[in-house]
Amino acid sequence: MDSKNTSYYMPEHPTIGRFAPSSTGPLHFGSLVCAFTSFLMAKRNNGQWLLRIEDIDLERCDSTHAQSILHSLENHGLYWDTEVVYQTNRQDIYEQYLQRLNQSGFLYGCACSRKQIKARSEYYDQYCRYRQLPLTSHVVRFINDGSISAFADELAGEVSIDSHLCVEDPVLRRADGTIAYHLAAIADDIEQGVTQVVRGMDLLDVTPLHMQIYKSLSHSVPSYAHMPVAVHALGKKFAKQSYSPAIDHAHAAENLLTCLEFMGVAVNDLPDSNNVNEIITWSINEWQPAFMPMKSEIIVSESNGLYSVVNS
Repeated sequence: MDSKNTSYYMPEHPTIGRFAPSSTGPLHFGSLVCAFTSFLMAKRNNGQWLLRIEDIDLERCDSTHAQSILHSLENHGLYWDTEVVYQTNRQDIYEQYLQRLNQSGFLYGCACSRKQIKARSEYYDQYCRYRQLPLTSHVVRFINDGSISAFADELAGEVSIDSHLCVEDPVLRRADGTIAYHLAAIADDIEQGVTQVVRGMDLLDVTPLHMQIYKSLSHSVPSYAHMPVAVHALGKKFAKQSYSPAIDHAHAAENLLTCLEFMGVAVNDLPDSNNVNEIITWSINEWQPAFMPMKSEIIVSESNGLYSVVNS
C-alpha cells in the first residue's frame, strides 16, 4: 500500500523528512499532528516526505495496525513519496551498523540486570564497560563519551540538556537479539537519506545521544525539530499504550484544522474549507515553523471523534 501524490511531489528534494510511527495501534491525534508537522516541514522546502513503520518489537506490533496507519494518512491527504520501509525487513542492516560501531571500539557487552542496575544507581553506571564481555548472549551497550549536551533545534531553538542521558551508555541490542530504538532509527534515517527529523518534545533528551551515535558512525547529523506533545491532561500524552482513540476518517478535514490550531495557526486564520486537499495546499503555502507554540505539552480534548485544542 504505497502512495505517491504527484500534486505534492517535487522534482528537487533539498529536505528529506520522515514520519516513523510504531505499528502497536491505529493512528491517534498525537501521531497525526506529528505526521502533519513533519510533512509540512519537508514540503514547505520542496522536499520529500518518507514513511517508515517501526515494527521491530514483534511482541507489540501488528501488521493490521500498520495498514490502518497508512490508510489513515491517505485519508488525511498525507501521501509519502517513496516506498514504505518496514523495520522487520532490516535486521541485517542493523547488524551491519553494530559491526561498524564495534570495529571502531564503541560497543561492549553488559551482563547487568535491571534489578542490579537499580540497586547500584538510579542510572546505568558503566559497570561492564571495561569487563570485556562478549557481545553475543549479552546486552550490547554503546560507549557514550557525553561530549554533546547542546544543539540548535528548528522548533525549540537553542537547547541544552542537563540529563543523565547525555552520559549514560544506552542499550543498542538486547540479549535476545532485538535491536533497540536508538540504533534502528538512526540506521534507517542514514539509509533513507533523512536530513530532517521532526518528533515530540518527549524525545528531546535523547537527541544528544543520537547525535553522538551519528558522530561515532562518521555521518552527518540531520536537523532536529521537536514539537509539543499532544496530551489528554498534563503528563498524559496521546499514546497507543493508553488506548487513545483512533483518528476518525469521517472528520479528516476537521482533524487537519485542529492540527493547524495545535501548530499555532489562529482560529480566525484557518482555511475555510472542508476539502482535505485544499487544506493541505493552504498549509504548505501558509504555515511557518515560527507559528509552533514553545510548549512541551498541549492539551487536546476529544468528543464523538472530534478534537479541540484546550491550550495552544
